[in-house]
Amino acid sequence: MVTPARSRRDRKKAAVRAQILAAATELFSRHGIDAVTVDSIAESADIGKGTIYNYFDTKEDIVVAFMIDVERKVQARIHRFAKSNAPLHSILTDFIRFQLRLKRPHYKFVRVFLGQILLRTDQSLPYLLEMQKVIDPPLEALFQTLQSRGLLRKDASVPELIIVFKTIQMGLSILWAVEGPPFRQTEKTLVQEIRLFCQGLEARTS
Repeated sequence: MVTPARSRRDRKKAAVRAQILAAATELFSRHGIDAVTVDSIAESADIGKGTIYNYFDTKEDIVVAFMIDVERKVQARIHRFAKSNAPLHSILTDFIRFQLRLKRPHYKFVRVFLGQILLRTDQSLPYLLEMQKVIDPPLEALFQTLQSRGLLRKDASVPELIIVFKTIQMGLSILWAVEGPPFRQTEKTLVQEIRLFCQGLEARTS
């Protein structure tokens, strides 16, 4: 049983964490990740520097935490896509649309984040690997459910599909970041690439 005091404490901790993330992502969006210090994040969030270290070891951890939070929101909705009655290509297209829609309010930050990955792959690798721990399970659940429902070929290798699908996602995310609103070319490319990806993957009907 959760006591009222613990519940209040948890809500307060969540609020402070959200405050840190909001301040940090705003600064990262305006100045880039390298130019922002923990001191400047603390000042912007109106909290002590030590408080930030109670939640995050480094500013890079803040970046990872924000992106993981977005992916967890996708994970929370995975059942909706897995149970859809739409064709395979429509399900996967809608899945990526949903991810991009969640990121759109934070477009400037995501653009900076992707730029950091492309320019400094070696430095970014540790927190990219950390993100995969959150990204891969919902994708695995999605493809396995689609297989069990007969929408995806039984002989398709789920681990291989995840690798290819994430490569497509990354390419589309980069296009999305470069193009900017209203993302018309991204939408067109998304539809085309997922249709190509799904060719031959649909379960064969007798």
